[in-house]
Amino acid sequence: MLHKIAISIAAITALSHSVTAHAESWFEVEVFVFERQNPSVEKWLDASPPTLANNTVDLITPVISTDITGVASALTGCSSTDWASDTSDCNDPKISSNIASHPSEVPVSIGAATPQTAFLGQGTVLLAQSQGQFKDIIRTIRREPYVKSLVHLTWQQNMQSRRLAKPVRIFGGKDYSKTFDYYGLSVNKPADSSMSMPIGDYSALGGFYDAPKVKPVWELDGSINIYLNHYLYIENNLALRKPTQKMIESTPAAFNEYAALEIEGKKQLAPFLQSIPLIQNRRVRSGELHYFDHPQLGIVMQIRKMAQPSSVKPIDLTGYTPQGQPMPYAG
Repeated sequence: MLHKIAISIAAITALSHSVTAHAESWFEVEVFVFERQNPSVEKWLDASPPTLANNTVDLITPVISTDITGVASALTGCSSTDWASDTSDCNDPKISSNIASHPSEVPVSIGAATPQTAFLGQGTVLLAQSQGQFKDIIRTIRREPYVKSLVHLTWQQNMQSRRLAKPVRIFGGKDYSKTFDYYGLSVNKPADSSMSMPIGDYSALGGFYDAPKVKPVWELDGSINIYLNHYLYIENNLALRKPTQKMIESTPAAFNEYAALEIEGKKQLAPFLQSIPLIQNRRVRSGELHYFDHPQLGIVMQIRKMAQPSSVKPIDLTGYTPQGQPMPYAG
């Protein structure tokens, strides 16, 4: 009986997708981000951390989180499948108060536990590391001096217009949340109204709500949005964070805490996590290898044509979703 019901539901779903199937245009995207650790004279002390849109898809957190029912970076109980299909709920912390544990550093290689393939009407799909094609490229880049690998992943997505496209969250490296907040201020200093953000002003996560007590502050953070407007476009909105010091407004009570230099009794040199932005928008062609250069960051990307999905995802009546399971964290 269940088998007949499943067949009927699948038939109805397939029929509903057949009308819009011709509008889907799927591509495979591979990204490798690395840091250039050579000295630079550039200064970014006043740059803001990246702002993430409400519909940003997070493919990484479900992989590295030890509790898949609570996604640390967005405070929701979303699996990788949920992120691909319903970003509005996954980016809304009111949906769930569960907080997952996460590693102190993101593994460079991010991928699904098993090879994946896209289905009609499905959202963005994270692929396994074995499905990537950058092995030789990454090996070559790693031979260069002063290079630190940050993150490498591959996914498949249905290309949409800029208005409908969903950016993919990209982050990696260390978690600085034990020493700095999202905006770069030290979490070890006494509360100071002149240095604090307004309560609830966490617009970087796409809305106004009470700030969580602890959330990851990743060394690399931001998003990559790929959209179709006659041509393909890559829109990078990333930031690399680095500990430094900055003259910050403070109260005299905070002066002894830092043992810092005070100027006119209102400013002091205090620890600060600067954001080094990489914001670019480039028209590209599929199949070509694209390199985004920057004094502190490098991004290698490729958008590849792929076999278009021809069927809908089979209905699983057991409730078991292999893609929604987190990969074991190695290292």
